[in-house]
Amino acid sequence: MSAKKEDPRAIRSKRILKESLIALLIESQDIQQLTVKKVTEKAELNRATFYLHYIDMTDLLKQVVYDIFDDLSEQLVPSVTLEKMDVDEQLLVFLDYFYQHRKYLSVLFEQQGFQKKLHNFIIELVQKRRDLKKRAIKDVILSEDIIAASILGILMWWIRDGKHYSSEYIAEQLSVLMISR
Repeated sequence: MSAKKEDPRAIRSKRILKESLIALLIESQDIQQLTVKKVTEKAELNRATFYLHYIDMTDLLKQVVYDIFDDLSEQLVPSVTLEKMDVDEQLLVFLDYFYQHRKYLSVLFEQQGFQKKLHNFIIELVQKRRDLKKRAIKDVILSEDIIAASILGILMWWIRDGKHYSSEYIAEQLSVLMISR
């Protein structure tokens, strides 16, 4: 039995609500200021439409975060599995995504849940890369947790305070940091 296709109007409404949330995040830079009323006004939709698709603002935010990680995965997984793509190129793809979306990602970085999810996402990327390179455990100097925490800290600093540095520069710096595998 095939899965039921979602109504195009529902898809459109969800997309508009998510885009409105992101636009408001960029404008106000404060998640606490977001309300269903503000999002629906920005989206030019009514509250009933909002509640048809989402339980509350937390649910909408969670869906936006899931979309971010789906998008990141879509962009990064092919580069991680290509052995011929070097680590610097992979880092650049990763960093370019964050730089491109920095205005609202900087707000999301303030959320503990987002940080945790990003930390775990980076761990998975490191593990995939190590599996691809078939590194023996004895060859690994730094744990995935240490690498992920380091990258996360650098990302947060870069998006908040170091925006004047290019993706290429940050990728070079991370590459030097990760030389110890």
